Amino acid sequence: MRFHWLERVNPFVKAVTILLCGIVLAFTKSWQLAVAIAVVCLVSLVLGTHCKWSSMAKTFGPAILIAAAVFYSGLVFGKPDTGAEPIYSASTMGAALLMSSRILAYVSMGLAFALSSDREEFVVSLMHQAHFKPKFAYGVLAALHLLPTLQREWQEVCLAYQVRGRKKGVFGPLFNTLVNSIRWSENVAMAMESKGFDGDGKRTYAVVTRVRAGDILFVISCFALLAIGIFMI
Repeated sequence: MRFHWLERVNPFVKAVTILLCGIVLAFTKSWQLAVAIAVVCLVSLVLGTHCKWSSMAKTFGPAILIAAAVFYSGLVFGKPDTGAEPIYSASTMGAALLMSSRILAYVSMGLAFALSSDREEFVVSLMHQAHFKPKFAYGVLAALHLLPTLQREWQEVCLAYQVRGRKKGVFGPLFNTLVNSIRWSENVAMAMESKGFDGDGKRTYAVVTRVRAGDILFVISCFALLAIGIFMI
């Protein structure tokens, strides 16, 4: 049963908490802690969001392969502390586990934020909690909305190259797509100005994000679990 509690956390509070936990993890040398963080993040995604298993597998699957490759490289090509140690020593094993487990931990933390946060709500929370200027926040939001258009334009340009019998390559379609993106950004800027948008003036908001008691509980829980993991593992 899913309660979707992770999706209700303020996006800015969630991002700052995950970022700080990642910084703390960078100063630790316990691969067990990294694995525990990865497991907690994945379990939180499964129980606290409505994301699909396929969405998690698309990102975490390649991360497992990369972590396995890093583990093998660290185990085989890692330098032991002393020349008398064999190549598969405890030191090289520990270093390989630490590097590979950190990859899984950071990827799972990124997934926990990306798959549980709405991008528009995150941009709004940047204005209300981080006090970003609206002109910068809405500029980021406009850029995010242009991403699907860029993907569709890329597909259309590649199809046009195929119809004309030209070699598709990469640089030709990429150049056309970038030119169109500049034109779209200019149109968006003119549309915002024509509607009277002024990022420096006072304005009302259709959606206002606030820091609630559940957000504070989320922060306390995350750092409490991290502290317990550091002292016990």
